[in-house]
Amino acid sequence: MSIWKRAWAVILSFLMNFFFWLPIGYNIENVPEKPDGSVRVVSFNVRCADDTFGSVNVRSRFFIAMMEKYLPDSFGVQEATAKWMKILQKRLGDKYACVTQMRDETDGAEASAVFYLKDKYELTDSGTIWLSDTPDEPYTKYEDSGCVRIATWATLKNKASGKIYTHINTHLDHVSDEARVLQVKALNKKITELQKNGQPIICTGDFNADEKSVVYDEMVTLLQDSKYLAENSDSGITYHDYGKYTEGEPIDFIFLPEGTEVERYKIIDEMVSGMFVSDHYGISVDFYI
Repeated sequence: MSIWKRAWAVILSFLMNFFFWLPIGYNIENVPEKPDGSVRVVSFNVRCADDTFGSVNVRSRFFIAMMEKYLPDSFGVQEATAKWMKILQKRLGDKYACVTQMRDETDGAEASAVFYLKDKYELTDSGTIWLSDTPDEPYTKYEDSGCVRIATWATLKNKASGKIYTHINTHLDHVSDEARVLQVKALNKKITELQKNGQPIICTGDFNADEKSVVYDEMVTLLQDSKYLAENSDSGITYHDYGKYTEGEPIDFIFLPEGTEVERYKIIDEMVSGMFVSDHYGISVDFYI
């Protein structure tokens, strides 16, 4: 993004933060039509904090408008603070229920929540593990991890068809390679346990690691990168720092079982009313169970 575009984004953000109560015309383009009989899953790091490119009050409105357009069967969010969760549960509560757990007890605690269409799906199982040597012990972490990390899952049964899938959502450490490798091994241990129940496992998240990493190699021992399973697939970065970066490798992924029929993998890189939803792009996958 040019210096002038970034400056304009800051000015626009200031005006929208100041006048956030005013009605805004949302213009969301390039939303693909969801194929009949498919399941749509979205992953989105929503950016926890207020900053010069948009407060949570403003950006959450963009995110909600986007989810209402995409209408995923389920979606996973990362960096969802208590403020984010309160807004999302209130504004999307007519359509979506959620499974959520704050990763720790600090004021800035974040959730890796899973939201699902409550009229379409019955929640049959759910839970959270802490990515540590003691995954069932709340608020635990690996020594090298910059903060506590979790994975939250929801097992969803389609009320009409009876088909079931489990959506597990996570956000790995941003500081330590060593911690991320240990965390993904703990995650895969839980995925292996869930696989024994027979339903497909869909794993979404911000992995803070790219395809050349040990973390990615560990993930694809159990599941496959949906980007390479899809008949129609985007390519490009997912972390862009509000348009600062235009080239690089994705660090956000949706992993699916090998052999899954995937119609489309899409990077949700559109802006809303000229503003970014987050410093990450979301990703969306349409697939069949």
